Amino acid sequence: MLRRLAVILALMPLACATARPRPPGIRDMPAAVSVPMHPCPAVANGEVEGSVVLAVLVGSSGKVESVRIEHDIGGGCGEIAAAALREAVFRPAIADDGRAVSLEIRYQYEFRREN
Repeated sequence: MLRRLAVILALMPLACATARPRPPGIRDMPAAVSVPMHPCPAVANGEVEGSVVLAVLVGSSGKVESVRIEHDIGGGCGEIAAAALREAVFRPAIADDGRAVSLEIRYQYEFRREN
């Protein structure tokens, strides 16, 4: 049972917003509150591994308004990562005047297989 759990955890994706300079007028960048982790079968089968890069528009409410795949690794992983980000919740960007604003960020969703 423990070995099976270790295998499942090893196939889970990692996700993070990529570091970028803050745009002028933005005090705080959007921050992920919760991002679902969906495994990609092609990673489990050893077909692909790597990072899917997504352009994610985070609305002023923190809800994801749109997702676009900028770099895909194949095997269906891009669509899986995009679907996960559509379910994500963020803290919105905060403008210099304290208002929550919409902002597009780049998000890197990692798919790694560990042996």
